Amino acid sequence: MSPPIWFITGCSSGFGRSLALLALRSGHKVIATSRNPSKTPGLVSQVEKLGGVWHALDVCSPEPELAKAIEKATNVWGRIDILVNAAGYALLGAFETISDKEARAQMETNFFGPLTLTRLVLPAMRARHSGTIVQISSTTGLEAKPSRSLYSASKFGLESFSEALYHEVKPLGIRVLLVEPGWFGTNFAHAAVRPKVQLPGEYEGSPVQQVLDATATNDTEKGCRAVFDVVTGSGLAEGVEGLEEVIRLPLGKDCVARIRVKIEEHQNMLNVTEKLWSSTAVDGS
Repeated sequence: MSPPIWFITGCSSGFGRSLALLALRSGHKVIATSRNPSKTPGLVSQVEKLGGVWHALDVCSPEPELAKAIEKATNVWGRIDILVNAAGYALLGAFETISDKEARAQMETNFFGPLTLTRLVLPAMRARHSGTIVQISSTTGLEAKPSRSLYSASKFGLESFSEALYHEVKPLGIRVLLVEPGWFGTNFAHAAVRPKVQLPGEYEGSPVQQVLDATATNDTEKGCRAVFDVVTGSGLAEGVEGLEEVIRLPLGKDCVARIRVKIEEHQNMLNVTEKLWSSTAVDGS
C-alpha cells in the first residue's frame, strides 16, 4: 500500500510546519505550501531532503489560481489523500478599531481560502470514495473572546461549514476533522495582526487587554502528534472506538475547560429561557 499523500497549507510555521515534518518522518508524502517560500529557505530544504516538495501558495488567491495549485500538487504523485487547511492568522483588537479592509482580509485567509481549497479537492476524493479534510480551527471557533471578534467569526464560519460538510460527504467515504487547539506555543501571538487604529484608553485593563496579553500553555509538537494519530488511526488514537465518527478534536486542557464552560452557559440559557421557548408550540401539538 502506497503512503498517504498530504497537501498542507501554512507550512512556514505552527501546525502546518510541524505536521508536514511529522508526516514526512513517518514515511508519508507531503506537498508543503506557504505564501513566501523564499522567507524560509532552511525549512524548504529540510522538507525536500525528507522527500517532500514545497509549492508557493497564497490561499487568498482567486479560485482559478487555487485550482491550478491543486492540479499542480495532484500531478506530483497522482492524488491528494489528506488536505490540511492550516494557513491562517489572528486579527486581534477591540472590534471598533478594526477596519472593513482588515475584517475582509481576515475572512479571506481563515474562511474563504479553506472553503475554496476544500471544494477543489472534493471531486477527486469523491471519485475515489476516500479522503480526509483537516481544518485547523480554534477553541475561539466555539467560544468567542474579547479582542477576537473577527478571528472568532472566521473560525465560527469554518466550524459551521465543516460540520455541514462532514454530514454531506461522510456517506461518500470522505472524512472531515475540525482541530480545535487551545493556546499553543506557535508564533500565533507574534504573527497576529493588530488593527492600525490603536486601542482606546478606555480598554486598558479590560477583558480585551487581558486576552491580548495571554500566554501559551501547550506544546505544538504534541498537538500535531495528536492530529496525526487521529488522521492515521495510530499512536494514541489506535483502537479508540468511535474516534472515526468524531468531527471535532479539542487540543489542550485549556481548550477543554473552555468547552465545558460553554456547555454550562448553554445549559443555563436553556434553563433560564424555558418558559419562553416552551411557549411557542402550535396549540394542540
